[in-house]
Amino acid sequence: MSAARRRFVTPKKPPYYLATALFFSLSGTVQAAADCNKTENSPRCEDSMTVEASAQAQSPYGGLNTITQTASRLGLTSQETPRSVDVISQQAIEQRGDRTLAEVVEHAPGMSGVASPTLSNNFSLRGFRPVSWLYNGVETPGSTLQLADPSHYGSVEVLRGPGSVLNGLSAAGGSVNLISRQPTFSRQPVELDYGLSSYNSQRLHLGSGGTLLDDVAAYRLDVSGSDSGTNVQYERDKQKRVSGSLLFKLTENALLTLSLDRMLNRTTNPYYGTPLVEGQIARELRDINYNNLTDSRIQSNATSFQASLDWFTTPEIELHNQFYYYSGFREWRNVERFRTSAATQPGYVNRDSFGALAHDDSLIGNRSSLVFDRPLGGFDNRLVMGVDVSKRRFQYYSNGFPGSEDVPLRAPVREDFSQGTDRQRTPVRHVTQNQYAGFLEDHFSLTDRLTLLGQLRYNPMQMDWHFQSPQEETHQHTYVFSIWSLGPSYALTDNLNIYANFTTGQEPGNDLFFLSPAQTGLPLTRARQWEIGAKGQFWDSKGEATLALYELRKDNLFVPNAQQPDTLNAVGRQTSRGVELSLMLRPSWQWELAANAAYTHARYDEYRGGSPLRSYNGNRPAYIPDWTANLTARYKPTQQLGLTSSLRYVGSSYNDDANQRKMPAYTTLDLAADYQLTPVVDVGVRIRNATNQLYAYQRTYPDQVLIAPSRTYESFISVRF
Repeated sequence: MSAARRRFVTPKKPPYYLATALFFSLSGTVQAAADCNKTENSPRCEDSMTVEASAQAQSPYGGLNTITQTASRLGLTSQETPRSVDVISQQAIEQRGDRTLAEVVEHAPGMSGVASPTLSNNFSLRGFRPVSWLYNGVETPGSTLQLADPSHYGSVEVLRGPGSVLNGLSAAGGSVNLISRQPTFSRQPVELDYGLSSYNSQRLHLGSGGTLLDDVAAYRLDVSGSDSGTNVQYERDKQKRVSGSLLFKLTENALLTLSLDRMLNRTTNPYYGTPLVEGQIARELRDINYNNLTDSRIQSNATSFQASLDWFTTPEIELHNQFYYYSGFREWRNVERFRTSAATQPGYVNRDSFGALAHDDSLIGNRSSLVFDRPLGGFDNRLVMGVDVSKRRFQYYSNGFPGSEDVPLRAPVREDFSQGTDRQRTPVRHVTQNQYAGFLEDHFSLTDRLTLLGQLRYNPMQMDWHFQSPQEETHQHTYVFSIWSLGPSYALTDNLNIYANFTTGQEPGNDLFFLSPAQTGLPLTRARQWEIGAKGQFWDSKGEATLALYELRKDNLFVPNAQQPDTLNAVGRQTSRGVELSLMLRPSWQWELAANAAYTHARYDEYRGGSPLRSYNGNRPAYIPDWTANLTARYKPTQQLGLTSSLRYVGSSYNDDANQRKMPAYTTLDLAADYQLTPVVDVGVRIRNATNQLYAYQRTYPDQVLIAPSRTYESFISVRF
């Protein structure tokens, strides 16, 4: 049976293409092709959901049979896809008690990094940073949705390597796809989750879903809120989020899904780091917040609307349309750089960079595609072709980070922002991006065991920069690029696949929305990746394992001109090679083990930097650890009691491209216990950083580091009825 045919009897993915009014009009002409029990074309039918429930993986950490949405749009399972992709289920997120997306993705092989106030997307994969963030398959601007409570996502998928062939401009290292929870016509339990943790922190989530009108309409609704503190004085974060979806069955073979997501976030006195004392971390400064201004804050709001139409016109032809809209606003006021070396007297620290900034971001677009599932030359074949059109607008405001003052190292003065500077933010630039693309993807079965996945995207894109400060200036540039991917996959047995893949990608040499006027004419950065690997199940499906080896290269890195250091040339190159291994075991109902390890050898091939300029050839890029590893073990002494431990190792890395400042390796341990009090009520406790290890996990500036949170405790209750 071909992969295309198997997709109707394996767990179905929710509709992910969104409809515009143009396609809504088609619903009136849709004819009922067949009853749901006969065609299986409607993934939301009761029978389809019965199949889905019976085919779910037994483990929250195994996922080779799961259909992925991030590496392909053809409904392939992870095992069938000739790319390295992980699926982190909602069950795994709940079991570990992940509170943030950073906590969710750090368990994926090779993923490292952190979300901080100044580096909200400083995650790395395969030797490159940052990564791309998608929401239901659409690359989402800014970082607002990354702050959201992960209880709103049905799963989180991590694709390693370039994702440009599906999404246009995309980070070379990888992509994270946030997949929202979807409505179904099957009953979904009411969910109530509450957690109380250290520093008077609280979290609450309420979720529900199911049928509104039998065989006509269904819904999904999730509401969450949190009020949390940390060991750092004065820091406080409050978050509210509501996400909901409505599913309408227009006919027996046409589905319409409308989704709305709204999030509000406010952090007072966010932690920007701790100054080093004689180049070392001072334990006694761990809890001191030097951004202790009385009016320091970061606040943001984001709205996402999606509407999808999935029309299964015949058993062999499908039409999908996706309309997407996103609007986000983020503003902050703070002081963020602290240096003991710059202070005028001992026992003091100089704090400067009083920033008042804002980002106003919006995205609107539409993606349409046709899927043909019919043999070609007597061989099974599944083909998708379509177009993608989008417009993004970005307005940036800044005050230029003025101001400087010396404050006592152990007792920094608490004052308002105006004591550091009276300069407020003003408009800096307004940027518009218009993108048009055509894409093609084909999965061809050469034999019963050998398949070939090919992908192609043609992508013109127009950029318009209007610089408003310090003087009015307008620049335009049109980019046109083609990207492609090709990969065979061979089933050695029914449970073991080997694969190879070659993928190209395009990435801006720097963030296109923050380029200076002199940089707007530079070309895009090119990426290309070779990958081979194996994916399989063994031990009567009690175990799963994946192995990937890769070489990833990026050309056209922006490097300073030797004669004019203020001028950049796109002549740099970086290469990364590595291996990733993951393993999942379920020897019995009592035991479950999930482990992974990744080695990354990333180096600059052609790169200059520093002052004065010098060659960085052979250096490791900043913030890239050589080794990362995770081990999660779960043991159930009884049917009611579960014990979980999570061990994480992050190897040493440099905090500068010159490789002069090194951040030591660290290991963390999290512990948890849960007990099924009644058939519908679970209670438990969690301990994060159980050893209370003191370590720095990031630098924001050369002379300061972000120190990891201290040991925290959480008690929780989960109700399902």
